Amino acid sequence: MTPLHIAFVSMEYAGIAAGGGIGTYVRNAAAMLAARGHRVEVFTDGPDAQSLDDGCVRVHTVPVDDRRAFARAVLPAFAARHTADPFDVAEGPEYGADAACVAEAFPALPLVVKLHTPEFLVSEINDRYVPLSARARFWAGALRRGRLPGPYYTYDVAADTERAHTLRADEIAAPSQAIADLLRDRWALPSERLAVVPNVFTPPAALLAVRPETDTRRVLFVGKLEVRKGVLDLAAAVPLVLARVPDARFRFLGRSLPLPGSGRDLGDEMRERLGRHAAAVEFVDAVPYDQIPALYAEADVCAFPSVWENFPNVCLEAMSAARAVVASSAGGMAEMVTDGATGRLVPPTDPRALADALADLLLDRDARIAMGRAARQAVAAFSAEAVAPVQEASYARAIARAAARVPHQRTTQPVPAR
Repeated sequence: MTPLHIAFVSMEYAGIAAGGGIGTYVRNAAAMLAARGHRVEVFTDGPDAQSLDDGCVRVHTVPVDDRRAFARAVLPAFAARHTADPFDVAEGPEYGADAACVAEAFPALPLVVKLHTPEFLVSEINDRYVPLSARARFWAGALRRGRLPGPYYTYDVAADTERAHTLRADEIAAPSQAIADLLRDRWALPSERLAVVPNVFTPPAALLAVRPETDTRRVLFVGKLEVRKGVLDLAAAVPLVLARVPDARFRFLGRSLPLPGSGRDLGDEMRERLGRHAAAVEFVDAVPYDQIPALYAEADVCAFPSVWENFPNVCLEAMSAARAVVASSAGGMAEMVTDGATGRLVPPTDPRALADALADLLLDRDARIAMGRAARQAVAAFSAEAVAPVQEASYARAIARAAARVPHQRTTQPVPAR
């Protein structure tokens, strides 16, 4: 297609700002599009206000202390660039509504909103894990104020700013069918503007160099220790696996987050729940990315039993390392893993099913190695060659819809802030 001038407006950008999957996606997508001849600029958080070249991508950083301040803080830098050298299309995540002020100021500019995992969904999952003691304190506080206790967590869809921003988009891009279906129902998203556009994933050479043949009896989890990732279910599965595979060992790699409602370190909570089985479990804090391939090489099986995931890069990393994956069937991993061929899918929040799948693979060397090899081949479905034309078509639809929506308005003409 004709080269475009593309803007990513995202508080997260891997290597510049702190963050997880959103930042990784923006960096990978920006590099992919730049390699295709598009001019790409990223507006993101950073320690100083500056512009710098990141390979073929121009990055503009705006320092903010609070994510809620980013959308407003980034607007002057974006407006200056857009006025000097207009963008053809802008993209931002639904999470945090990072491009909301840009969209409001430049309503004629074609807008793509990329779905990741909205805040309400994270909050709903966390709410399931709030201890009864925290709920009791909440209810007691309401009674002391003379109010009838209500739910610990409530969601007002009409007041959701992330939903409002998403509904404003000319194109809503979902990395997985799972998130598309979920938010079509929960947010009443218009089907005609909603499309599945997978995230690009280019396997690092170090992962592709990991040998498929292993016999370590080790299960590896990679990711933040948070309840949404299913780590409590994996901890509950540990004794069940050990009953069948006594020499199995488990490694949790990632920084620990608080247990919802209590604030207790989740790693400490897991150690307490493991009891005497904790001797079979190792907790490793976050490590530099270049050390991760070696940790995959030391594992027989990888476990990602999330309560919900949209498009977890970590699953594709493990598959690239030729590791058999036991993944949750809830969300986008069911679109990455073919049950019985490239890994195993198990229901979320089911430690018994998780333990059975892990033990089966630990005990069947030939099956897990064959799955790992097949998994490495399956990752090609998310390569730049496969994804770039789909993403370019998504931008073309956004541009066409914006032109039909405001046919005579210049995209560089700002609307005064309300």
